[in-house]
Amino acid sequence: MPAPTKIYFSQIAHGVWRDWVEVVNVGQGQARVTAIARDGNGSAVWSTERTIGPFQCWVVPAEGTADKKGDVSLEVASNQPILGERHCHLGTQVLDFPGAAYELHSAGTRLFFAEIASYIGDWLRFLNVGEADAMINVIAHDRNTGRVVTQFSGRARPLGFWTIGDAQLGRVTGTLQVMSTQPIIGERHSHYGGGKSAIGQLGQVVEGMLPAPKKIYFGQIAPGGWSDWVTVTNFSMQQAKLTAIMRDRNGAAVWSAESTLAPYQCWMPSVDKATSKDASLEIASDQPVLGERHQHSGTQVLSFPGAAMELGTVGTRLFFPELSSGAYDWLRFLNLGQADALMTIIIRDRRGRVITQFSGRARPLGFWTIADAQTKKASGTLEVMSTQPIVGERHMHYKGWKTAISQLGQVIQ
Repeated sequence: MPAPTKIYFSQIAHGVWRDWVEVVNVGQGQARVTAIARDGNGSAVWSTERTIGPFQCWVVPAEGTADKKGDVSLEVASNQPILGERHCHLGTQVLDFPGAAYELHSAGTRLFFAEIASYIGDWLRFLNVGEADAMINVIAHDRNTGRVVTQFSGRARPLGFWTIGDAQLGRVTGTLQVMSTQPIIGERHSHYGGGKSAIGQLGQVVEGMLPAPKKIYFGQIAPGGWSDWVTVTNFSMQQAKLTAIMRDRNGAAVWSAESTLAPYQCWMPSVDKATSKDASLEIASDQPVLGERHQHSGTQVLSFPGAAMELGTVGTRLFFPELSSGAYDWLRFLNLGQADALMTIIIRDRRGRVITQFSGRARPLGFWTIADAQTKKASGTLEVMSTQPIVGERHMHYKGWKTAISQLGQVIQ
C-alpha cells in the first residue's frame, strides 16, 4: 500500500504528560499539511498549517496549545503522502505511537491487544474514524484458559473517542478483543515499575484488508543483560498447535519449542536466555496467531507486536520518522524472503537532505543490525529499501539509558 495522506493520533494528553508529534512529507512535491485537534465528541478545537518540502519534518506545535482544555485527538492531513510518530513523556515513562491510517493497517473494525494485566495500570482509547457513531464491544479473555472474563460496550461519535481503564476492565490478566461498527484506532497505555516504566501499543487490526496471520515474527531475542518476555495467543475458535523457532543472524535454527492452545489461550514460550546468541523468533501455528514482545532492562522497556505481512508490518520499503542525535539508535532488519535481502539505507536530516547512504545484506530468515555509529548521529529520518520482504525494529535509548522507545518500520511498499 502507498503511504497515506491522512494520519491520526488518538491522544494529545492534557495535564502533566508532554506530547511530541513529528510528521514527515514522504512525497516528491511540496506538501501543504494541516493538523486538527478534536475533543471527545469530534468537534474541532484547534488547528494549524505548514508547508514542507520532500522528506522534510514538521514538529506539530500541539503540546500546551491544542490540549489546553482537556485531552484531544489529532488528525494530520496533507496533499502529499505523510508519515508520523508521537511520544508522550512523564519522567522516565514514554509512550510512543506511529501515526495511524487505513493504508498502514492500523484502522479497522476488529482490534486485538495481546496483553492486559491486573498487576499494571492499563488505559485504552478508541478513536472513531468512521462517518457514523461507532458502537464498540470489548471482550476480555483470561490468559491461562482463553475464557471470557468480562464484556462491555461503549460508543464514540464520528471523529470522537471513547476511553476505558482499569475500573472498567477489572482484574483481568489476558487479552482484549474490540469489535466496532465503524473503523476505529485503538491505543493501549500500560504503566508499571512503580510509575517509572510505560509502554504503548496500537491495537492489531485483524479484520482489515487481510485475515489474521498464522505466522508472526519478532526481530530480536536479546542476549546479555536484557530480559525478553513474549506472549502469543491462539486467535481462533479451534485448538491450535504452535511452534516457536529462534534463529541466528544467518537464519540457522538455534532453539525451538511447541505448545497446544485452546481458543484465545496464551502461551509465553521460555525464550529468555534460551540461547546465548542474539536471535530472532518465529511463531508458526495451524490457526491464526497474534503476539507481543517486551524487552526489559531496569526502567527501559521495548515493546513490539508480532510482525506479519497480513498485519501490514512486513514489506520491501520501510520508513522510520525519527532518528535523534541526542539518543542511541539501534536497528534490526529481519529478512522474511526466500533469497538474500539486499538493503539500502537512506538517512536524511529534518530538512530532508540526504546525510548518508549505505547498504547491507541478510540471508533468508537471517538479520542485519545497524548500530548508532552508522547513523552518523543524525537527527532526522531513516528509509530502508530491500529486494526481499523485511521487518524492521528501531530501539532508541536516552536519558542516561533510563528510557527507551521502540517502533517497527512503517511499511510503505
